[in-house]
Amino acid sequence: MENNIYDPGRLRIEYMKKDHGKARADAIRSAIEQADLNNDIENKVFFMVELCDESEWYGSGFDIVTVFPELLAVIDKYTYTNGSFSDEFPGMMENVLWTYEDMSDICTEFYQVPFNDCVNFLNDFKERWIAYGRKPREPYRMMVEFYREAGHMEEAKKALSMLKTTPSGGYDCEGCTANTELSYYLSANEKDKADRIAEKINDGTLSCGGWKSNTKPRMYKRYLKYYLMHGDYEKAAENAKLLENSRMDVIDYKLWASFMCAYVYNNTGRGLRIYKKHWKDIESEQRPEYMYYSFKDSACFFMGLKKVKSEETIKLQLGNTFPLYSENNIYSIDRLAKYYYKKAEEVAKKFDKRNMTDKYTDELKISVQNILSY
Repeated sequence: MENNIYDPGRLRIEYMKKDHGKARADAIRSAIEQADLNNDIENKVFFMVELCDESEWYGSGFDIVTVFPELLAVIDKYTYTNGSFSDEFPGMMENVLWTYEDMSDICTEFYQVPFNDCVNFLNDFKERWIAYGRKPREPYRMMVEFYREAGHMEEAKKALSMLKTTPSGGYDCEGCTANTELSYYLSANEKDKADRIAEKINDGTLSCGGWKSNTKPRMYKRYLKYYLMHGDYEKAAENAKLLENSRMDVIDYKLWASFMCAYVYNNTGRGLRIYKKHWKDIESEQRPEYMYYSFKDSACFFMGLKKVKSEETIKLQLGNTFPLYSENNIYSIDRLAKYYYKKAEEVAKKFDKRNMTDKYTDELKISVQNILSY
């Protein structure tokens, strides 16, 4: 700002110049503070939405957990009262509601958010979405994703039924809905139904809008997880390769450990190169769900690597910040596998305790059985 004059447009230009991640998030926080000091409610909400989006796509996700409840409080004070919206800030709720949709991802990704709080968020979102004049397809889609990932398949099935029987509006994303339905069928071991949806995604019949559509990458990610779970490493490698050529600037697709595991039996060298380059990224992952899959697939990678190499040790030039650091750069493959398995198991137990299921620990056991019996 020049001459200490508050200029929200200039603030946005300045933070848009920053690199994605911490630098941009810090600049957006500064913009929020300036809007607050100038009692500019509309731009304060806009900046808070921007911070949540930045955190969802390029950050740890923690900002959504901390910022969104405050954002919701501002909305309740100025625009949403007794189940209806005022016209004081027209258009504001459009962005806020889509940011609320991101909360479903956070409920899935963070075991720190209590199960009942997640359910309450979803129900509250549904109420607000309907009050905004929309049909509840998006809330039902969010419910399918949350309950499926939590291991409550009956609840997910009910939500899917409501999703499929609710008429679509022009604002609904058919690509996202297709991936949600596809994910449910893969989790329910009804792959033939998932494959029929995949055909429509591949030919472009079902897609998100925009030139950077996430429909196909999200489908590849879901199939990658499915094939790794079922021990089909050739198919997993095909989807890993497709994802590696996708939007790798977005956190959602930086699945280094899953790529390693997919390549372990058919492109071992590539898997090792990914580990050597990205072990720090795996170690520093902050989203608990991402931590779980990173640690699980890293453990499976080293279990498979031992079978491929038929050796007890491997030479890796890892930094001295690695918890198992060895000065001679020689590492026990078994010890590496056990290290990642233990970390995956710790996160799995926390998710299962939150969700009141055994879904994560069961997935871990099945994944290990598959990699060892291949």
